Amino acid sequence: MAVHHGGKVGSAAKTLAKKDSSKSAKSRAGKTLANHKAKSH
Repeated sequence: MAVHHGGKVGSAAKTLAKKDSSKSAKSRAGKTLANHKAKSH
C-alpha cells in the first residue's frame, strides 16, 4: 500500500504509526483513515 504524505490522511497515518499516541487520538486517526480508504480506494 502506498504511503500518503501530508494532509489530514497523512497526519492520521503518522498518529497511528507513533507508539506514544493517545488512545483517543489513535481511534480518531483510525476513523479518518478508514473513511479515506472507503471513499478514495
